[in-house]
Amino acid sequence: MTAHIFNSRALRCEYVAPDTALPAGALGRVEFGRGARGDDDPRRVRVGLEALELPCWAEQWVSTRPVRSGRADGFGYSHDGEVLFGQIHLPEAELVDLERATLKLYVHIEQLLRKLGYPHCLRMWNFLAGINAGEGDHERYRLFSAGRSRALALKPDFEQRLPAATAIGMAEPGLVVYFLAGKQPGQPVENPRQVSAYRYPRQYGPRSPSFARATLIGAGADSRLLVSGTASVVGHESVHPGDPVLQLDETLRNFDALIDNALARHFGGLPRAAVHAESVKLYLRDPGLLPALRGQLTRLRGAGDVPLLVLHGDICRSDLILEAEAVFRIDAPL
Repeated sequence: MTAHIFNSRALRCEYVAPDTALPAGALGRVEFGRGARGDDDPRRVRVGLEALELPCWAEQWVSTRPVRSGRADGFGYSHDGEVLFGQIHLPEAELVDLERATLKLYVHIEQLLRKLGYPHCLRMWNFLAGINAGEGDHERYRLFSAGRSRALALKPDFEQRLPAATAIGMAEPGLVVYFLAGKQPGQPVENPRQVSAYRYPRQYGPRSPSFARATLIGAGADSRLLVSGTASVVGHESVHPGDPVLQLDETLRNFDALIDNALARHFGGLPRAAVHAESVKLYLRDPGLLPALRGQLTRLRGAGDVPLLVLHGDICRSDLILEAEAVFRIDAPL
């Protein structure tokens, strides 16, 4: 079994009611919904996506270690000596030149992580207003991807150290980014059913999306697989256009392939029974399609009463109806 020096045992993702008080060990809380932003606590970030299922959970990253928090250069952040949670909101007025704004933002994230001593980005979430607006290479997602790629490519061999990531369109203006970073690196994991995103052909834009399909953190018991936003893509092509049921089926196949690849490559073929979902999010472009997916939500949750957060958001490709992401715990022997 490959050893990873990142210690994930103190870190967990949980879903909580948004009106509960932040515990002392909270690294960050992500609250969903449109309207006024929350208080000025640097650990709290609001994303303008409406929940389609009740209760409307907040996503909370919690540590068992003492947590310190602060603000710097427009970022809110907190850290526990092993992992850092950071977040920022850019208003729409700063996104007139979206590619340049994204380039500057990602450079600033890299500078912040180096300054605070957490140089290894593990997981990114990006929520961009009007993500599919614009034609051809002027589509906002392509402009965002180009700026992100230009920033990440400033580091040598950047494609071998990419974090897991999600990019979803929100109704409210602006760009919200939050992220996890570590003192020690995670391990990128790819999906053998899919072309790695950073190797997509030119038809998807002048620069390929720059992210790993997942990031593996930890070693032995309580390792975690942080799975990127995953959709109905085989190879590099979207499949089952217009059919939400088949798209979710294909998304679940991609989950399975990604987990199997992680187990085979890093855990000596550990059985699937050792993998447990901790939390799952489903992003859905059209809320009216949710009833058609009811029968599959149990499969998405996996075994047990796994928290599921269903959000109304646009997917980065206009021919995709839905996207899902998850955190899986891998109970490997020490």
